Amino acid sequence: MAAGESRIRRFYLFRAVTSFALWMPFWTLWAYENLDDLFLIAVVDAAFWATMIGLQIPAGLIGDKYGRKVALLLGEGLFALGLLTFGLSTEFWQYVASNIIWAVGVCFIISGDTPFVYDTLVELKRENEFTVVMLTATVVMFATNAAACAVGGFIVEWSDRLDLTLIIAAFIALGGSLAVFMLKEPKVERKREFSYKAHFGVGLKQVITSRAIIILILFQIIIEIGIYVMAFFRSIYMNEDLSLGYLEIGIFFASFLAVAAIMIRLARRIEGVLGEKRSLVFMYGAILISFVVVFMVRHPAAIITQYPIYLVAGIQAPIINAYINRRVDSEHRSTVVAIAAFTFTSLLVVFEIGFGYMASAWGLVESIMAMALMTIPAAVALLLLWSKEVDREREAGAGAVAI
Repeated sequence: MAAGESRIRRFYLFRAVTSFALWMPFWTLWAYENLDDLFLIAVVDAAFWATMIGLQIPAGLIGDKYGRKVALLLGEGLFALGLLTFGLSTEFWQYVASNIIWAVGVCFIISGDTPFVYDTLVELKRENEFTVVMLTATVVMFATNAAACAVGGFIVEWSDRLDLTLIIAAFIALGGSLAVFMLKEPKVERKREFSYKAHFGVGLKQVITSRAIIILILFQIIIEIGIYVMAFFRSIYMNEDLSLGYLEIGIFFASFLAVAAIMIRLARRIEGVLGEKRSLVFMYGAILISFVVVFMVRHPAAIITQYPIYLVAGIQAPIINAYINRRVDSEHRSTVVAIAAFTFTSLLVVFEIGFGYMASAWGLVESIMAMALMTIPAAVALLLLWSKEVDREREAGAGAVAI
C-alpha cells in the first residue's frame, strides 16, 4: 500500500473511533427530562455556541501555528470530558458548564480536522481528491454513528437511563485522543506572520476580499442552522409529537444515518451533474421541503422527511468546503475555517435562543415552519449572487486562457 494511501486510511480509522456517538439521539432528551422547558434547553445549547464564538478563532490560530495534530489532540480530550460532565448533570448550570467544556473541544476539532486532510493531500499532490476523501470520511462517520445510535437505543431501553449513553460514550471518546497519535502531521510549508494578530489579519483579508468565499460562508450558515435546529430538537419532536419510544428513536436515528452514508456516495456524481450553481440549489430545496412537510403532516409517516435532511448534512460540508478551500492558501486555511465557524456560531446563538422562545410559546412544529419561511429571502438572494459569481469566474478563467 502506498504511503499516501495509508495516511488517508488512518484518517478514516480516526474518524470511525471518534464517531461512536451513543448519545446522539438522547442528549437533548436527557436535558429536557430534567429541565422540562424548550427555552431552557435552547439556552443551555446557546452556551455551547457562545463559547465557540470566543474560542473558535484562537483555536484556528493555534492549529495553524502548532499543527493539526495538536488541535485534534486537545479537541478530543476536552470533547470526552464535556460528554462525561453532561451525562452527570441534572441542573441548569451544570448543563451550561458541561456544554462550555464540550464546546472548547469542538473548537479544536474543527480547527484541525478539515485542514489536516487538505494539507495532507497538498503534501501528496492530490488536493483535487479532497471532496472524495471527505465524502468517504463522512460515510465512515455516518456508518459508525448509525451503529452507535442503535446500540444507544438498546442501552436506554434496557436501563431506562438516558444519561448512560453520554457517560459510556465519554470513555469511548477517549480513544479518539489515542487515535490522534497514529496520524502524521502534514508537511506543508506555511509562511509565519510575526504575530497572531497579523496572521489573523491576512486570513480575514482573504475572506472579506473574496465575494465567492463570503457567499459560500453565508449560504453554508443558512443550511447548517436549518440542519442543526432540526438535529437539536429532533428527538423531542419524535418522542412528543410522533409518540415514538426510546428504542424506536435510536433505531430511526440509525436508519437516517445509514441511508445518508449510502446516499452521499453519490455526492460527487450529483455535484458533477448539477455543477457549482445547482448543487447549492439542490441542498437548500431538500431542507426547505423537509421542513414544510414536518409542519403539514402530523403523522408518524412524517419521519421520512428526516432522510433528505441527513443527505444534505452529509454532502454539504465536503462540497462547500471544497469550493472554499480551492480559493484559500494553505497557511491560512485553519484561520478561514475558524472565521466561517465564528460567523455561524455568532448568528446561531441569537437565532437559537429566539427559536427556543418561539417553541415554548407557539409549539415546536409551528416554530420549525416559521424558521423555514424566514430563510427563503436570504437563501434565494445568495443563490442568485452565487450564480453570477460562478459565471464571472468562468469568464475570467476563459479570458486568461485566451491571453
